[in-house]
Amino acid sequence: MEREVCAMVDVGWLAQNGPCKKFTSGQRIPCPGGPDPAERAMYILLTGRVDVFKASAAGGTKSVGSLLPGDVFGGREYFTDVDDCTYSAGIDSVVYVITESSFSDLSWSQPDILFEVFRAAYLPLRKMSASEKTASAKAMQEASTPPKADDMPKGKAAAEKKKESSAPASATPAGAVIFPEGHKRYPGIIKPEYAKLVFPKDYECPLCKKTFTDYKVFRSKLYESSPMRYDLRKNYTDFQTEWYDIITCHHCLFSAFHNYFTEPKPIRKEKCENELNTVRASIKLGFSADRDIDFVFTTHYLALICSEGYLSIGRQIRAKIWGNLSWLYEDVGDEDMEKFSAEKAAQAYETVYTESRLSPVQEQITCLSIAGMQFRAGIDRNLKKFLFTAKTIKMGDKTFAKLAEEFMYDLREEGATADS
Repeated sequence: MEREVCAMVDVGWLAQNGPCKKFTSGQRIPCPGGPDPAERAMYILLTGRVDVFKASAAGGTKSVGSLLPGDVFGGREYFTDVDDCTYSAGIDSVVYVITESSFSDLSWSQPDILFEVFRAAYLPLRKMSASEKTASAKAMQEASTPPKADDMPKGKAAAEKKKESSAPASATPAGAVIFPEGHKRYPGIIKPEYAKLVFPKDYECPLCKKTFTDYKVFRSKLYESSPMRYDLRKNYTDFQTEWYDIITCHHCLFSAFHNYFTEPKPIRKEKCENELNTVRASIKLGFSADRDIDFVFTTHYLALICSEGYLSIGRQIRAKIWGNLSWLYEDVGDEDMEKFSAEKAAQAYETVYTESRLSPVQEQITCLSIAGMQFRAGIDRNLKKFLFTAKTIKMGDKTFAKLAEEFMYDLREEGATADS
């Protein structure tokens, strides 16, 4: 078999800009997908391995090779309806999906990649009909020719067209204004097993007052899989609550923790509306699509913006959001962004500590959060002092006092190990 190697493909650009799809080991990858043009697709392998099979003379199929990251496949099936090969994920794999809609965006933004797509589709075919050669040459010429100025969308319409064609339905482009520098897209991370622990619920938006249906967690069905961590993170069996902590209005994109929808608090509507109007053009969320990690990140950053509309509790909301973000970045293995958001969380909790009236238990929680987030960020601004306060405060909770004591012990042990 001639491998459809695509040496010029910028895999990183594709992974960041999408649309991408994950296939689990052994799952068949449909090529071209179906008679509906919207379903027809070809692919570029981003991570993993795809095995290629052909029908054997003796019956059944035989393996004829494997594709590696950067390889293009499905092009022959897409353009010529030749279907002598079948494809399946040899291991868990993520692919860039080229459909009619993403094809247009790819031709504008990455013509070199588009050339490789055609090359992979047609070069393996040793004999081509005259009509196929003509069609291939025409398609390549049209794809590589820049559109005339009169044909190009102008202003905001052009920006909207580009965003719609390049972004997956479930997430906002990584370059959108709501994200801090360094944030990336993390394609293929979904948690379908979480669906059994949530149920649909109707909500009314505190901002636009429209109703919509989202999800609520079956809290009674959650079981802790390990003791609460030093930064107060709770881990549950087959579930992480951060994925469903934030509710986003399907109409105006107002976002907040779920309890602020069920128990609304006073908000400065003008502040929220102004902030959302600034960023709404760069947001694309597919509420009906499978929830992925990019959707979760987007809703958290929207909630961070909307927190400015809350007067007395905005600082607490921001601290909790940054804490959630640090855990989410930890889960996707982005160490730099994990430390960045953990430091942001520590700073936000310090603001809560200095500017709010706290009960003894609230003070314990805040001090533990400051210390835990500082530790994860690799910084020390009176870290041990906050732990000592959480341990010794009067009228506090024994659970938090014990957690602070254990944290202090671990730090002493770590220091002793380093000294030796």
